[in-house]
Amino acid sequence: MAEAGTKVTNEQKRARIRKSYDLSARGDYEGSVQEGWADDGVFHSQMRGREFRGKAAILDEVRKQNQEVKTTWHLHDVLVSDDHGVALLEAEQEGRRRRIVHILHLDDAGRIKESWAVFNPTE
Repeated sequence: MAEAGTKVTNEQKRARIRKSYDLSARGDYEGSVQEGWADDGVFHSQMRGREFRGKAAILDEVRKQNQEVKTTWHLHDVLVSDDHGVALLEAEQEGRRRRIVHILHLDDAGRIKESWAVFNPTE
């Protein structure tokens, strides 16, 4: 993987995003944030109605959300362009299946600069 500030291919960006989500799915939230997020990343949390800035704040929030909301999920697909990514997730919580979409703004190295989650909590 290229260093920060170095342009990488869309396939390399897709691989980085996949690796980050795979780490998270296995419970390695620190590895996921370190691999997938830019140092100055911003996570816009629909669940909290606020944003979390920087890797430390993002990691703390990811841990809290995973403790509070017992959900199993897997990454269905990742789509990327030069500056954006979309992660399509399938989740199950208390026997209910959901689909979640993460919209990602990426830096040149394919790290997440900003993320928004779109889901319907009333499904």
